Amino acid sequence: MAKSRSTSRRIIATLVLIWVAIATVVFAPTASAAKDYGSLTATWWQWALAQPAIDVAATNTNTNPVLDTTGEYATAGQPAGIGPANKYFFLAGTFGQDVVRTVTVPPGKTLFFPIFNFEADNAVDPITHFKVPELKALAKANVDGAINLTATFDGAPVAFFRSTSPVFDYTMPDENSIYEYFGFTGPQFTGRIKPAVADGYWAILPPPTPGEHVLRFTAASSLIDFSLDVTYQLTTS
Repeated sequence: MAKSRSTSRRIIATLVLIWVAIATVVFAPTASAAKDYGSLTATWWQWALAQPAIDVAATNTNTNPVLDTTGEYATAGQPAGIGPANKYFFLAGTFGQDVVRTVTVPPGKTLFFPIFNFEADNAVDPITHFKVPELKALAKANVDGAINLTATFDGAPVAFFRSTSPVFDYTMPDENSIYEYFGFTGPQFTGRIKPAVADGYWAILPPPTPGEHVLRFTAASSLIDFSLDVTYQLTTS
């Protein structure tokens, strides 16, 4: 997460609200239901940014789900689900790495994840003072550069959609924040950060049936040197 006014700081990984024509659809929310996902994308960002980023030498991984290379910390901040009524289980992309993660999903949880997403705020170096319309334009411009978006679940194509968030805020952990991990310091990187907005491509899947499943998604940017290829080996009971 290169924390600067460039796209590399906020491109985390992932899917979005304008439907893309795909031959086979695993699950596609209705147009009216899709309107509700903006708030859920904001919750996803609040979750991802709130998790400490600590390298764990013994397992060669990181405690933040976006940085985690194995899936060991996928349940951080959501051991029994998250979102309204804890009905969702969030998955994460990466900051541009290819990874394979092995994750046990709590039973009965709907999967929600990004393929390509971008969050904009004034927690940057040097600090900015952009208003909400400027932040929205920044997020949109970066997501407009998304290319090569794909998603499959057990080999079948997954429908994805583009969604923009409402204005939100998020709170950084008191120590070991993801900003600290990347070497960014200063008051703008601590405490409660607002306003923030986000844009991106997202996908939602109904609770997986008991057993083992494989979820894979890819994305790249036409604006910077960024690409990802994420595979989840999922197990649910």
